[in-house]
Amino acid sequence: MAKSNLILLLILSTFALLTIQADKPDQIIELFRHGARGPLAAYDQSWALDEWGVLTPVGMRQQYILGKVLAQKYPQQFSAPYNYSQIYMISDTTPRCIQSAVTQLYGMYLGTGPSLDSGYPRELAVPPYQDARVKSIADSLANIEAIPYNNIPEIVNIVDTSNAVIFQGDTGLYCPNYVTWETENENDAAAQNAFKVFGPTLDNLNKLLPDSQKVKTTSDMTSYGDTMLVDVYDNRTLPGGVTDPALAANLTHAFSWFSFHSWYGQLAQRQLGAYNLVQAFLDQIQAFRLGKDYYKAVLYSGHDDNIYAVLGAFGVVTEECLMDNFNSYLENGTRVHPACYFPFFASNIIIEFYNSTDAPYVKMLYNNIALPICNGNYACPLDDFVFVAKNATGNNTHASYSKNCGVKTAAKTEFKVAGGVAVEGASKGIQITVQTVALVAMTILCIFLSVKVTKDNKKYKNLMNKVECEKMLYERLTEVRI
Repeated sequence: MAKSNLILLLILSTFALLTIQADKPDQIIELFRHGARGPLAAYDQSWALDEWGVLTPVGMRQQYILGKVLAQKYPQQFSAPYNYSQIYMISDTTPRCIQSAVTQLYGMYLGTGPSLDSGYPRELAVPPYQDARVKSIADSLANIEAIPYNNIPEIVNIVDTSNAVIFQGDTGLYCPNYVTWETENENDAAAQNAFKVFGPTLDNLNKLLPDSQKVKTTSDMTSYGDTMLVDVYDNRTLPGGVTDPALAANLTHAFSWFSFHSWYGQLAQRQLGAYNLVQAFLDQIQAFRLGKDYYKAVLYSGHDDNIYAVLGAFGVVTEECLMDNFNSYLENGTRVHPACYFPFFASNIIIEFYNSTDAPYVKMLYNNIALPICNGNYACPLDDFVFVAKNATGNNTHASYSKNCGVKTAAKTEFKVAGGVAVEGASKGIQITVQTVALVAMTILCIFLSVKVTKDNKKYKNLMNKVECEKMLYERLTEVRI
């Protein structure tokens, strides 16, 4: 509906485009969030259960357009035809991430795939399937079309247990201490103060919500805020019937702050949450620099918290700048920190590496906003970028990451190279054991909650039945966040 479009415009319009003219980087690394999806919480009952967490047509369109834009901006990386040895796409295991990766590649390479020779005998390019429809379909194609629009087969590599930590490094499965840290952040002094600051906004929202859905905790805020944005992007009535654009914008600020505080409120969370991704970026740049791999573009399809982690580690997003933006918005409708905001659907970070020079350097952009990550400068000499990146992630190593995360295992650490990225994984036996235990525990917990929900609907309002419970817990096991 038009009101949702207005709300989205208000949410996004005040972020100025502080862009810099791109030269011609030799390599780009992209980290992007999947496109718009269905909800993960039960604040809006208009969504069918089989739509939960699923990439929507809107999300597909977002990724298609993003792919087209990147192909035009970086023709030296995405020139036709698609070269499998120079483009590497890796995705988190969540279906919406895989679909987003395929759709973005579709936008990049639509119409640039292989075609038939104009003189090729049409009757040969058909399967030996005895059906009159074969000829009908073949005749519908232009004589040079291999398939409609000459699209090409995209290759999307999907993380497995040996390198899933790239996207899932801040889950309890890989970093047990994260569970403790998030619990500590739920109601610490900063959270209590934020509830006072956002109090009038939450009071106005709670007037519209039934008692079973009142927003009173950090998890309530993140669940409601996520559902609200899901509804905005799907052009639906907002949960609770929110129609005031100002209230929706204020709630977006609150959601942004509480999400960041919960996930990355502690320094260790920011450093460890970004470590595996940033290390993967550095590995790719180094491999390209040394000529070990020739990936002109390396693309990572992940989640919002992956982007939040990197932005938080580099100091682009902080709790302070999020709060400053909220206060500034209340005062005059502007935001004083244009790059400090939540990564909405299809957001991306681009790292541009300029290698064909005596002094190689790096630039970083967030949704095409240039980031002065190198002592206030946009262009960062490679050595300085490596220093800044390692410092941002606490100068951790694979071993210290595991230690600081509280990983207790005697399994021998081994490294696997995935598309030129060296990542750490425990032995196969340990991985299977951990996942088996997790799945058994999930089943037991779901049975318990399916009974408990009937006794305490308010506390377990987002776990409406055993099926929904299993779906939500599976999301927790297979992806980092939302």
